Amino acid sequence: MASSRSTLLPKILLFLIVIVTAVRPSDGPWVNDEPIMMEMALRYNRTASSIYGIPLPFTPCPFGLVGTHGVRYGPLPIWLDQLFLVFTRDVVVMLAIRALLFSALTAIAVYFLAKTVGLSPWFAVVTMLSPWLWGFSRFLWDSTWCIPISALLFCAYAKFLTDRKPAALMVAAFCCIILPSIHLMGIALVIPLLVHAIVFHRREIWNRKWLLLPTLCICAYCFWPYLYYFLTHFTPANQPNVAPLRGWVYAIFGGHLLTLGIMGTSPGAGWQNEVSASIRLVAEICRWISLAAIPAVWAGILLAIPRAWAVIANRSSKTFDHLCVIALLVWICQTVLDVCTRLYYTPHYYSGTWIAYIFFAWLAADWLRTHCNPRLFITLIAGYSASLVLGIGIIATTIATHGGTRSTNYGLSLGNQVAAVQQLRQYAPQTFDIEVPEWKSYPLEWQVLMELAPPSSLPLRHIPVLVHYRDPNSPDAHIEVTIPTR
Repeated sequence: MASSRSTLLPKILLFLIVIVTAVRPSDGPWVNDEPIMMEMALRYNRTASSIYGIPLPFTPCPFGLVGTHGVRYGPLPIWLDQLFLVFTRDVVVMLAIRALLFSALTAIAVYFLAKTVGLSPWFAVVTMLSPWLWGFSRFLWDSTWCIPISALLFCAYAKFLTDRKPAALMVAAFCCIILPSIHLMGIALVIPLLVHAIVFHRREIWNRKWLLLPTLCICAYCFWPYLYYFLTHFTPANQPNVAPLRGWVYAIFGGHLLTLGIMGTSPGAGWQNEVSASIRLVAEICRWISLAAIPAVWAGILLAIPRAWAVIANRSSKTFDHLCVIALLVWICQTVLDVCTRLYYTPHYYSGTWIAYIFFAWLAADWLRTHCNPRLFITLIAGYSASLVLGIGIIATTIATHGGTRSTNYGLSLGNQVAAVQQLRQYAPQTFDIEVPEWKSYPLEWQVLMELAPPSSLPLRHIPVLVHYRDPNSPDAHIEVTIPTR
């Protein structure tokens, strides 16, 4: 009974955190990649196809977006948009559902991971306070889906290591397939897990091959069009202006997702231009406090090395120690991936491996808990958590108040753009005079919203209309539609 009471409050807080991510979904971003994905979903939903001679009114999109290096990503995020369109054409509703699903899957995974490895569920609560988890849950963006799936994969495999349940192994196998089908960054987590499974558990996995085979066959059938396209159209682009050496250090900053940003970056970049100096100062103090997660991850890496060596030397069979092996391999794979692809600094490239860095931070925090005064430990964790909550509150309030940002790293909020499009539906498209830089750079933003919006019941008006910032002399990002005066 005492144990149930000790986990009740963390469960309640995790539930509340999940709900809060879906509050005011209209404040979420809608820039560049999101409209491109939705346009692809609309187009393939209008394209008829057939399976084994059975006609279908739609076609599953065979691939996803083109990445920074010219490589096509997997189609799963587009499929989700196609599914959303079956039930609603309201993008704000889609974003709310997405936020709930994203956060719920992530919260469940980190909670059961903490429970499986014998750590306090409060570690899961603090993790879910991550500003980046809050921000990414509110993006209709492809790569961010790696976050809940990678957490489920790590959690399921930890459960398999603990009790050898076939269900956990099947979930892990399923996640191993769909994670790279979302974004290729997921291979930095999948490869270490597969290596560990082959080295330590190949006989057990082979004995369960008839349970795993149906899952593998179904996934292979579903993703074969993408795999075929990827293999026949693999033409990576060169990036001559990217410094290759920076890839060597990028992987050590995987604790980025537990901070309010490194070197000034943060979810909703650009909001800083719209607040007073005092609020910026408070946010900067919160950011510096949150940076404690970075040395915590480094300490966790050092603490994981002897535990991993104990496994390699056959001196330990503990699940926790085996996870240390996997997490270190993930860190190595992330480094190799970053060096080969010359990726660095951008936080969403941790989406596929973030859970390994969370594990390192948990390892360091648990060591600190057992080696320092309990009151001091609680004070440190409370101060760190408060900095995240306050930082998120400042960012969320600023974005809500100003209709997004004028920085294309976040851009105009979805609700801000939807309101303008609802006005534009009264006019013929050829009459639009768009002065908003974001809409001029990414015309699909308003064009896709126009296609999703219900048509006007009245004849279109053929008079010039102007789309512009409500106040061009302030950093406010609200846009409006007006009829120019002559």
